[in-house]
Amino acid sequence: LEEAGVARVLAVDRDARFLSERPAPGLDVLEADITAPGFAPGRFGLVHARFVLMHLPERERVITALAELVAPGGVLVLSDAVDLTSDRTPSTPYTAVMRAMWQGLRATIGTDVSWVPSYPHLLRGAGLQSVAAEIHVPPLLRGSPISRFWADTWERGRAAMLATGLVDDAAVDGAVRYLDSDDCAALSAGMLTVWGWEPR
Repeated sequence: LEEAGVARVLAVDRDARFLSERPAPGLDVLEADITAPGFAPGRFGLVHARFVLMHLPERERVITALAELVAPGGVLVLSDAVDLTSDRTPSTPYTAVMRAMWQGLRATIGTDVSWVPSYPHLLRGAGLQSVAAEIHVPPLLRGSPISRFWADTWERGRAAMLATGLVDDAAVDGAVRYLDSDDCAALSAGMLTVWGWEPR
């Protein structure tokens, strides 16, 4: 609340049990589905969705609906992952496993980060102004938080990754060791953050 410079925050999630377990002054929790027709909890000075839309279908419709929740003079901020393992990326244990991870996520829960770079265009199409963006790519260093995050993510998603046929157990284990070595020379997936302002 203090960092955002606001007195109250409404946190929305389909499963709000973890939010409800840690009540905080000024934090209201709403268990709801933002994709549901008629979802309209009010209008806000700041609407922020972080690592949400990349997992949802009908993304363009959801972005339009989120823009409608922004009060005049307010801002919509979207943050999602961008895959930096293109066909020209050097082949490493990390890049092979990341490609399997993205494909496994798409096959199991519908995650699709390929369209995330279109966010600026979509925000403009939703009527927002002064649209801008930035990308953050944390370094993959031995023992770094992002390296530990990917190793844990791969372990949790191992079955879906193996089902793609792109990797086997040895490849996943090798990628974990690669992240924990001084030889690691790869780019983490980035986080693209895009924002646009509702006209007054």
